[in-house]
Amino acid sequence: MEKAIGEALSEWFAKELPELVERDLDVPIKGDQVVILVGPRRAGKTYLLFQETERLLNEGYERRNIAYLDFEDLRLSRLRPEDFSAFTKSISEHLREREGKIVLLLDEIQRLDGWESWVRTLHNSGRYRIAVTGSSSRLSTAEVATQLRGRYIPRLVLPFSFREFLRTKREITDPTAIVTPEDRGRILRLLREYLKWGGFPDVVKAEGEERKAELLRVYRDTIFYRDVVERFRVRDVSALDSFSRMLGESFGKAFSISKAEKAFRSMGVKKSKRTLSEYLRYFESAFFVFTVEKVGYKARERALQPRKVYPVDPGIYGIYTRFSEDLGVVMECAVAVELLRRGYAGVGKLFYWRDYAGREVDFVVRRGVRVEELIQVTYASGSDEIMERELEALARAARELGCKKATVITWDYEEGEEGGEEEGKGAVAVEYRLTAEKEKEGPGTGAGRSSMRFVPLWKWLLQPDGVHGKAE
Repeated sequence: MEKAIGEALSEWFAKELPELVERDLDVPIKGDQVVILVGPRRAGKTYLLFQETERLLNEGYERRNIAYLDFEDLRLSRLRPEDFSAFTKSISEHLREREGKIVLLLDEIQRLDGWESWVRTLHNSGRYRIAVTGSSSRLSTAEVATQLRGRYIPRLVLPFSFREFLRTKREITDPTAIVTPEDRGRILRLLREYLKWGGFPDVVKAEGEERKAELLRVYRDTIFYRDVVERFRVRDVSALDSFSRMLGESFGKAFSISKAEKAFRSMGVKKSKRTLSEYLRYFESAFFVFTVEKVGYKARERALQPRKVYPVDPGIYGIYTRFSEDLGVVMECAVAVELLRRGYAGVGKLFYWRDYAGREVDFVVRRGVRVEELIQVTYASGSDEIMERELEALARAARELGCKKATVITWDYEEGEEGGEEEGKGAVAVEYRLTAEKEKEGPGTGAGRSSMRFVPLWKWLLQPDGVHGKAE
């Protein structure tokens, strides 16, 4: 095995790094904890390791301070726990320490038999700085938390953001530089492309719509069979396929396990709610979809309510439905993915709001116990296209949740001037009132005031932090 490891390392030292698109993701490799990169297939985890290599080289590291090993390499696939000593011996033979440590970049670590023990032992030695990637079929954040207990820093690697997509196209990414009508027209055209095909790196770079669509279908099928069917040993593949299509047709909408159970029953298939809930968990574990709960004060109450379901990349939306069918829903999916990227989609951080009359606010952003901001997404290019019902929903939610900040994300309508810190940059204080008669909730409930901004989707996506606050 020493010969195989030595060959792989020698090839790495001679390898030229590929052309890289800079990713907006911090990889704290120089710390004392293991960095774990997880996320959907083909999102660019390997290239993020190459980006980290380039950064270290620019800081003065030498190539022999850094070891990159791909465990999908056939020569390394035979490594077993009894080869650990040979592994560390080869590393010490071929690499040199910098600041007392060697950098180990371990790609597709789940291929290594007993990877958890390998990483723990390497980390405990104190001689290495370690970053690893893993396929979602075998390595999830929950499994990492169990195996590495406090020794790791997780990083979710998603497909390209809109900013990274523009960087790939060598386009302007500074929203303040987009000023002329021609600039806005070009950015809207690129935004349509991003919403239609998403940000998977190979899809972005592919030539022709037919090839892009083919890649997305291959990704879906690979996730379905390898990351869900094989990993969770699902026997009723036909039922799982039907369930996945139900999910796809529900993107941007509330998804009810009870309604899914009734739908199966109408097809003559008996599936318990517990089984269907497990199916949903499988697709979330595989980084195919993620869900957002309805806002509520008690976890049990939230668990009983339908969740809104979103694809992990806008391009996945078009696999199940026509892109032109509802651009507003695709916009909402893109906003949801961006909130996930910025760290807001997690337990207790992101919700949706709906009242008894069916009025809805797309996203409720919470920090701790306080509601930080309300976000409504609408396909509108002018103030006259924004439905009063959507603003009324914002007003009611703001009053109920005690929130003073709201954002309406539009297609290409903007209202506001450069404001002070209190109102938020690019925001305008908009007063809206609901009379006691309209509220039908009695005296003292008729008026509310919030800081509201109307911002185009492209500008919101390009802002370093599109919400008023920052995720913690």
